[in-house]
Amino acid sequence: MTTKAIRFHSNTLSAVLHKPDHQQQPSPAIIFVHGFIGSKVGEHRMFVKAANYFSNKGFVCFRFDFSGCGESEGDYKDVTVSKQIEELKSAIHYVSQMIEVDPNNIIIIGHSLGGALTALTAYQFPLIKDIILWSPVANPYTDITSITGKEAEHTAQIQGYSDYKGFLLSKSFFNDLKNHHPLKTIQSFPGSVFVVHGTNDEDIPCEHAESYIQALSETEHQKFGYSFINEADHTFSNTKWEHELFNKSFDWLQTVVKRTPS
Repeated sequence: MTTKAIRFHSNTLSAVLHKPDHQQQPSPAIIFVHGFIGSKVGEHRMFVKAANYFSNKGFVCFRFDFSGCGESEGDYKDVTVSKQIEELKSAIHYVSQMIEVDPNNIIIIGHSLGGALTALTAYQFPLIKDIILWSPVANPYTDITSITGKEAEHTAQIQGYSDYKGFLLSKSFFNDLKNHHPLKTIQSFPGSVFVVHGTNDEDIPCEHAESYIQALSETEHQKFGYSFINEADHTFSNTKWEHELFNKSFDWLQTVVKRTPS
């Protein structure tokens, strides 16, 4: 496996590409999407370890920072979900044009708010056939304000911004959350969907996995499923949970992705 630092989206966003060893032809690719005030590294380096895991399985992996996060340019006070959707679209376009990537085999894996962003974006790209949602936000406004507390939104509405763990959240950020409904938009995604959630998720209710499956069951989707990891928290912060998360996700991809590496 080799890694390469990348700048894209007019050179403003930071990413890292993980390539399998001895790659001789275009390979399936995975784009990892981090969540609220997160980064491409992830809690306990989850995205780094996930990209290493899947790269060793033969996937090209691409993890990136949204603006105002990690090593990307910008400030979180300018972040909205609508803006992040546009940045995720840019990541998809960038990855689809890589010579190392099979453009008909691109998967998105989103965690937490990144799961919601994945659901809000993937249906707009016919080249995206499969998505995996880890501990996904299902109701952006309700879920995020339950994390920040309603007082944070109230402060932002009055003063323009509120501070949450050193990140400035704008009035526009909170207002924009109300405009996005991933449980509805995912019904327009025709590909396969797999949801993994920890039973002890302290931030996002594990019932959200079932909410996504219920939404998908009301459509004519090709294939979807979900799995719980017993006792796991929101970020799967135990090596046992982490390995189970990666293994379950890979097992799912083996059943749905054309020419999946092994």
